[in-house]
Amino acid sequence: MLNLSAIIKVLTDGLSDRQKEVLNKRFCLDGKGGSLTLAALGGKYGVTRERIRQIEAAALQDVRKRIGSEPVKSILAAVHKKVEKDGGLSAESSIISLLKESFGFTLNADQLHFILEAERKLSFYPDDKEFHSFWYVDDMSLQNAKAAISNTYKSFSLAKENVLEKNSYDELSSQDKNHLVISKKFGFNAYGDFGLNDWPEVNPKTVRDRAYLVLKKFGKPVHFKEIATLIQQKKFDEKKVHASTVHNELIKDARFVLVGRGVYALTDQGFEPGTTKEVIERILKNNGALNSGEIVKLVRSERQFKENTILLNLQNKKHFTRASDGRYKLNEA
Repeated sequence: MLNLSAIIKVLTDGLSDRQKEVLNKRFCLDGKGGSLTLAALGGKYGVTRERIRQIEAAALQDVRKRIGSEPVKSILAAVHKKVEKDGGLSAESSIISLLKESFGFTLNADQLHFILEAERKLSFYPDDKEFHSFWYVDDMSLQNAKAAISNTYKSFSLAKENVLEKNSYDELSSQDKNHLVISKKFGFNAYGDFGLNDWPEVNPKTVRDRAYLVLKKFGKPVHFKEIATLIQQKKFDEKKVHASTVHNELIKDARFVLVGRGVYALTDQGFEPGTTKEVIERILKNNGALNSGEIVKLVRSERQFKENTILLNLQNKKHFTRASDGRYKLNEA
């Protein structure tokens, strides 16, 4: 197992104390605190940011002379092999994971930046609104990745249901997967489904969207208290989920149907809104005349109504008529 401190010592050996301190503060080499900007370091030492930049540049130039020594050489070889395998571009987090797996040490993003900045063979793309930070070989690799991401985004946008119903991520090529991991447009939900981050099924931000996702995965009607528990268990964030909030939100959303006392189902799963009377009317309209037993069975297949409640509604002569054979039918409007 390699020792990160020993690797940094090899690279910084021979530098002046001031150079070592500037590199340490700029790249958090000791792993303590965070990196400082040129301006912050300039203020600390009472010099301009340009002077700090000059000290850093001179120090990195000296460090570059030791890049070819072991074990740094082996580390960089592994990084370049990964970037090449990934199509000329690798997420910063992926590189850090590779080094931990291959060499047994963990370095932070600033420490990785120090080593790769000293070598000067890869270019760095910082984290922004569209991308997670990554390292890439050249402009062609960068443009190819952006084009691939754009094309995948467009194709996914046109086939949302298909993407969500099947494991679309597994169908992607290794290179496409490596491209998409740097993009903030794609992601996985709490159940491992892959898709676009602006889809509520992938990145549910509201209580309603989270309830929709857990109900869809549960596959059958659930009481709002249990829905709150299911949301809490998935840990979408650190906020406490209150059952009363879930109930208040779902009752206002057309995607949900109240099918019993506090029990909700999804319209997507074949449940339709309506009172007991309205459910009976729809069933008779779709199936024709039925006896009371058949009506009760069909109503209770989609509602948690009591049998007496259903039978009582059937006595509404304004809407239903009981024929001589005992079957009920809708009254003509």
